[in-house]
Amino acid sequence: MSIAWNEALAVGDPSIDSDHRRMIVLIAELEAAAGGELDCAAIGRTLRDLSELCRDHFAREEALQRAVGFPEADAHRTAHDMLLKRLDAVLAHYADGCDEVRSGIVRTLGDSLATWLVSHIVNNDMEFKPYVAGAGQ
Repeated sequence: MSIAWNEALAVGDPSIDSDHRRMIVLIAELEAAAGGELDCAAIGRTLRDLSELCRDHFAREEALQRAVGFPEADAHRTAHDMLLKRLDAVLAHYADGCDEVRSGIVRTLGDSLATWLVSHIVNNDMEFKPYVAGAGQ
């Protein structure tokens, strides 16, 4: 699933929206890797960059949710933790080497991350958009 940023995905916080844009770019790089456009070292860097970005982004997003009094912050954190565990597992497996099996994992991961990100933004992050807007007033 190829995704592209559009303003319908904006939650209204510049740092959160910027992170989401960067996630989309990194997921596109994984999708390109699945097509054989990146070498193994580049795939590893992209996976590490995505994992690091997700950790930093989720920390920022969770702090923002607490600051604006978002009542579903704990459930949101649980969804974040599940994705981070999945990324950690893929990184650990991928660190063993780069071959056809791992390339297949990257292909599957890229597609599922694209689906997860859009679904998460639309169904979860948009729930706290009104809180972000209210905090700015």
